[in-house]
Amino acid sequence: MTPTSAERGHETRRRLLDAAAQLIVEDGWGSVTTRRVADRAGLRPGLVHYHFSTVADLLIEAALDAAQREMERAAEAMARADDPSQGVAQLLGMVAEYSAEDPTTVLFSEMMLASTRQERLRARLAEMLGEWRAGVAEWLRTANAGTDGGSSGSTDDAEATALLLGAAIDGLVLHRLIDPSATRISVAGPLSRLARIAPATDA
Repeated sequence: MTPTSAERGHETRRRLLDAAAQLIVEDGWGSVTTRRVADRAGLRPGLVHYHFSTVADLLIEAALDAAQREMERAAEAMARADDPSQGVAQLLGMVAEYSAEDPTTVLFSEMMLASTRQERLRARLAEMLGEWRAGVAEWLRTANAGTDGGSSGSTDDAEATALLLGAAIDGLVLHRLIDPSATRISVAGPLSRLARIAPATDA
């Protein structure tokens, strides 16, 4: 069956986003050009400007697309868990994949730096993070409801806990990017206690 015009346009856009994401990882945000993206995607340079007003728009959309997919993957992993501790374990399984050689890790570090200069990227990324935190907070409220392991704060502080979990995971990825030896330090216990709002026994 012959693809429709809309389907061809969607495929072209996907190829451009994937090519841009690859080049951000390989060369850095500021070194990506229209021609290089087109060459990597196997498309005419004019198609880049047909689908995106500027190279900056293309890079922002490519980074946000990757971030959205990763957040959805994290949410799905947590949704499969029966309690907060298992959910944290699922998240840590994802975090274990992040390293200095991992393209997603490099892309996210480039995106975070670019967000300090690109207001549209910062605003949209902040919105996505807010949506992720809201989802995690609701999951924590549901998972902790009626469990013996959670305190009353498990529900009341769910939003703050979601914020701390996200910040802890982001920081963990950054530390492992800078110092790969940090991967030998297990943080499963502390993060699980955080998710359940149980008193920590270690400093």
